[in-house]
Amino acid sequence: MGFLKNSWYVAAWSHEVTDQLFRRKILNSEILIYRRENGTPAAVANLCPHRFAPLHLGRIKGDFVECGYHGLQFDGAGNCVHNPHGDHSIPKAAKVRSYPLVERHNILWIWPGDPALADPEAIPDYSYLVDKKHKTIYGGKTLMANYELIVDNLMDASHTQYVHMDLLGTDAFTRSKHEVIQEGTTVHSNYLIPGGEVPLAYKPYFDDPNELVDYSVNFRWQAPARVRNSVSLIPIADPNRGIRRTGTHVMTPETDLTTHYFFCHTRDFKLDDVLLDERTRMWQQSGLSEQDGPMVEAVQKAMGTVTDINSLKPALFSIDTAAVRVRRVLAKLIKDESESQLAKEAPRDSGATVLVAEQ
Repeated sequence: MGFLKNSWYVAAWSHEVTDQLFRRKILNSEILIYRRENGTPAAVANLCPHRFAPLHLGRIKGDFVECGYHGLQFDGAGNCVHNPHGDHSIPKAAKVRSYPLVERHNILWIWPGDPALADPEAIPDYSYLVDKKHKTIYGGKTLMANYELIVDNLMDASHTQYVHMDLLGTDAFTRSKHEVIQEGTTVHSNYLIPGGEVPLAYKPYFDDPNELVDYSVNFRWQAPARVRNSVSLIPIADPNRGIRRTGTHVMTPETDLTTHYFFCHTRDFKLDDVLLDERTRMWQQSGLSEQDGPMVEAVQKAMGTVTDINSLKPALFSIDTAAVRVRRVLAKLIKDESESQLAKEAPRDSGATVLVAEQ
């Protein structure tokens, strides 16, 4: 189906990009990210236009990137600013593509589409990640699967009873109530699991890990692949206690069949508990690397090079409602964007009739 290009994607966590050249493939394009001398980030295509050497094999020179093959230097806008050869003239072709890049809330956001449409005001508000009243534990991994399969997995919490039985399983799941709500292009998948034991992953958060709680898990998807889930566990014996935390999951396609998965968990309690930090990292690692990741990758392997699971006509159940809704919304957004681009590129002579094929 392709990608929604006119949108902000996570290129990296801020701490991933230091004073060294950083490369990452995003939407099938090799991109180089670096920091200027004042720390502001820049992103350009990772390819010198001279002999097509990858620019990450070069070095940073002040605010510029120097190609490691012949020493041409490029600024953050992709302009060649230095040619050390001959009369030092710079041909018009000596330019690389640059990408709008904004650093906000410990995230580097990149816009792979039309630069003229890149509005920083459209970057989602993740300010809670850097709020001093919260503690955030970061993680990330590249999965060998299409990004929509990962979104499917997140929007369907029923899998936690099987894939994450040891960490998130609860005896009360059979009593759970599930609702799917769509607000514009935003899709919510909300679960309420009443009167059950505290799942193992959350027991360290409670002074009495054996008390019964009402457990709610709410997922919110926004295009193209941003999922935020809010978790609360409220003791039945005392509703004034309990815990709430936020999970942030952002998928950036690397290729059609691989995905950079950025995730973190944020809490507003026990902010200085180092042991709790480490436990969070451990179950993040276990949950993704040993459970979700292998399962989603196995699904992609079974599908081969197919990226649209619906084209294989899968059996559908009520638990799939949210994932199906998300796929429909995203497909329409991609279709609308494609048709808009075709209209822009169409010939404009007075007798022309433009036909846009149905997708």
